[in-house]
Amino acid sequence: MSFEIIIKYYEIMQEILANNTFQEYGLIGLFFNSLLSATAIPLPTEILTSALLIGGENIFLVGITLILGSVIGGVLNYFIGFEGIKIFNKFKKLEKKNEDEHKKGHSLLNKFGWGAIFFAAWIPVIGDLILISAGVKKMKFSKFMVFMISGKILKAVVVVTGLGSIF
Repeated sequence: MSFEIIIKYYEIMQEILANNTFQEYGLIGLFFNSLLSATAIPLPTEILTSALLIGGENIFLVGITLILGSVIGGVLNYFIGFEGIKIFNKFKKLEKKNEDEHKKGHSLLNKFGWGAIFFAAWIPVIGDLILISAGVKKMKFSKFMVFMISGKILKAVVVVTGLGSIF
């Protein structure tokens, strides 16, 4: 990936954030923001969470919405890895950089095991690759859900209560 593509991608993300695309829709916007953020698209949920809390939105509803969106995104990541790798390999050869990032997700999962799934919520992009790697490795789904949901809930509680105490 060239530097120009990265700059263009960054400009598009800034335009989305500057136009308050998700903020216009309140909690529904937060849900989609957290869903997309949990699927390897680096959109910060903290900005919208702050805006909603400043706007007087119920802290409990903000937390539940954040959890639901990120958990559904995490489940999507698992299933992308579970079946998506076959489809992906069938239609497109991986670029060297993507292979390296994918291997990094695998190596973190191998090194830290279930703890990597728990802490994946805290690691932008690489955390999503860890969840995809869990699907590729066909890890037990029920155990995956327990660790992933626990990590996502902890992050949401820390973010919402932290920002809620500020605003």
